[in-house]
Amino acid sequence: MQRDVWLSAVLLATACSAGLSPSESTRGTPAHGVEVVATVTSQSTTLRITNTGNQDAFLSRCGSSPLVLVQQFAGTEWTGGVQNFACPAPSAPGPISLRPAESISVVRTFTDAGRYRFRVPVGTTQDLNDAAAAVSNAFDVP
Repeated sequence: MQRDVWLSAVLLATACSAGLSPSESTRGTPAHGVEVVATVTSQSTTLRITNTGNQDAFLSRCGSSPLVLVQQFAGTEWTGGVQNFACPAPSAPGPISLRPAESISVVRTFTDAGRYRFRVPVGTTQDLNDAAAAVSNAFDVP
């Protein structure tokens, strides 16, 4: 019991010193069976949106791509939650449908160094009345 309390205190101190919980720094939070994973390369960040659930998921549309909101870690909290690009007129009406096991990849370029994450609105119905945010893993842009 005492060892467990000590281990919990060490994990909490480590997470607080980094400003992120251990789960926030390594993985995101899915919504309605949809996972969002960000991978940084030298020039850009690729966002992979995958429906790991067993029913269709619906994503808000931004032009022909899903709506992707960007947050930056500043001080002790995530800020923003806005688009970092212009959203062209929709290429088709309604949301983007993502069937089970289907994925979409989106590439974004960042010009400012920092720690970021993506938020993607996801619903189980086409009207998105139950939309929740699928959140990516946190990533650093050098």
